[in-house]
Amino acid sequence: MKNVTRFPRTHNSPPAEESEPSAASTGKLSFLSGDRLTYSQNIIADWQAQLRYLNGLAANSCQKHLEDLMRLIEHAQVAPWECRESHVIRFLESRTNPQTGAPLAPATVAAYCSAWRSFQAYMLDLERSNEILVRFKIRPQRFITDENSIAVKRYKLGWRSKAWAMTPAQIDAVDEAFRSMIKQAYLGRSKSLLALQRDRVMFHVGIHLALRVGELVTLTLDDFRPSHDRQMLHFGDLGVLTVTGKNSVTGTVPMRDPSVEALLRWYLLNCRQKILMGRRCSLSGTCTFEGKTYVTARLVFPSERGGPASPDMFRRRLKAVASQAGIAGRLHPHILRHTGCTLMVPLYSPEIAQKYMRHKSLYTTLGYYHPSTLDAGNEVNAALEFFADDEFDDVD
Repeated sequence: MKNVTRFPRTHNSPPAEESEPSAASTGKLSFLSGDRLTYSQNIIADWQAQLRYLNGLAANSCQKHLEDLMRLIEHAQVAPWECRESHVIRFLESRTNPQTGAPLAPATVAAYCSAWRSFQAYMLDLERSNEILVRFKIRPQRFITDENSIAVKRYKLGWRSKAWAMTPAQIDAVDEAFRSMIKQAYLGRSKSLLALQRDRVMFHVGIHLALRVGELVTLTLDDFRPSHDRQMLHFGDLGVLTVTGKNSVTGTVPMRDPSVEALLRWYLLNCRQKILMGRRCSLSGTCTFEGKTYVTARLVFPSERGGPASPDMFRRRLKAVASQAGIAGRLHPHILRHTGCTLMVPLYSPEIAQKYMRHKSLYTTLGYYHPSTLDAGNEVNAALEFFADDEFDDVD
């Protein structure tokens, strides 16, 4: 049992009962006592449980919502059901920069309001609000309204994504930059050779399967399996990828380009085992990433240190190859996911792309779709040929 509080006792005293603290018992709410404290902790804990286990929100998102709610309550110094619009206004005013007078960034206010609105909706459920009314003679009211969240609406209306999708020419340019760096590393007998080969494969797999960087670096061999579709039998055991990503949403993405499958298979046979056998690791044979444990020998893209490939190092690599390739835009791992979606939509359909992207809303998927302005109505519905004929030379 985690986070158990143990109280000191004498040899003659009975053992203290061990109990797991609630999600809301954070050592705060010290200005409350008695039933007001108990009710406050319980309603916050129940709200957190609903977010986590019924709404499917990720643990870190639940924690962020909790922290944002506690900021408001601690500032107002009232029980949650006593929060009013005035408390929200005073809280936001208190966050104004004292030197410049600049208010909070709209994105920050939007995050706060998202958490507060979620808790407000939970608290205003009829049964809960009636119980609070009976117990404390006060009915909870809305403290997040259309008026005090208008700045958030304006921010969302004016929001424009900073992400973009690579064109086929840019993909080719980055691939050529990778190949040039790999050749230089080979001729110079550089230790970076294997890492460069791995990162090049990660670049293409990330685009082809439209993966988030956290999903990409933690891919395991067990995530791939053959496809039951007869038209995809030639992909063998790499036919489809099943991946669990953001908010624990699981989906299956098909392999569709023989050249990407061939590149991945070449890497698995020629590079991956060299990285694994030369890594610096513990005797346990396991590693952790973002709280999850993985068997190191099953990772598709292990690092030289024995864990998953570092997202930060991959970001730096993309920045370096983009600079060498003459790419003007800022190339980072999430651009690969946007690029993958942009290639998927005309190839399949927006609805099928939504399924493969593992988005709950089609609107979200369309936000990842960046068609060429002139060719938006005439996209070529064919997978790209990423690689040259000499792909599998010893140098690469």
